[in-house]
Parts: sequence; structure tokens; C-alpha cells
Amino acid sequence: MNSDIWMPAGSIEEAHQRALTWVCDAYLFYLVSLHRRTVYRHQYGDISLNQPALQVFIDSYLKDKGWDIERRLAHYINILDLIKYMHRSNSEFIDWGTVPALTPRGTRWMNACLSRLGEMVNSYGGWKGYIAAVEEVQTNEKGI
Repeated sequence: MNSDIWMPAGSIEEAHQRALTWVCDAYLFYLVSLHRRTVYRHQYGDISLNQPALQVFIDSYLKDKGWDIERRLAHYINILDLIKYMHRSNSEFIDWGTVPALTPRGTRWMNACLSRLGEMVNSYGGWKGYIAAVEEVQTNEKGI
């Protein structure tokens, strides 16, 4: 999604989704620049990422913390490096768009979120242990 960042959105939900997409794209481009693929390297193993999974992960994390949509939108805008975007100069010949970028603080925040995820999964003994624990909780909630 490479629409102009200054183009007004039709609604707060559209603006929120656009900013969330830019944040996720920026982080995935950052990971590719480091590892040649969209993987977060955690001390206990790699976390493979794609844009939809990353969007749901970070947005639901903030929503579960009680942040409303306006606060989440403001956070996403704050961690995007809009100054770098404004002063872009890709090419005078052909320019098919600019890759969004995160501020250093934004990159640290995203890394911290994924690091916490890795710690949580490790505390369950790995991904299979986490899935088993979730299924057990769901079974207990249904009263089966």
C-alpha cells in the first residue's frame, strides 16, 4: 500500500488501518534488510512473520491493554519515521514508491513486543506446548 501519507482517510478506522499497514511494512522491510527474510531472531528460535499476522499481533496487543482506536492510531503515526518519508529522493528517472520506515524507538518497540512473545512461548515449552495450553483452556471453558 503506497498511497500518499498525507492523503486524508475517509474514517478513523481507515486511517488506523493505513497507519498499521505502514508500521508492519516498515518493520518487515527492516527485518529483510537484516536477515534477507521476514524473520525475527529470538534467542530461543526464529519467529516467522507476515503482514497479516504482525498486524493482528500488535493491534490486538494494544487493544487488550485498553487502548482505543485513536490512541493506537497516534502510536502508529508516532513510531513511523515521517521525516524520512517527506525527504525521500528515490530517483528522478523512475520512482515506484518509497518504503516506509520506523523511528529507532519504533523499531525497539516492535523488537520488544516480539521478544516478549518469544519469552511467553518459551515458558510453555515451545510453540506446541503453547498450542496445547490454549486448547486445554478452551476445553475447560466449554466445560468438556
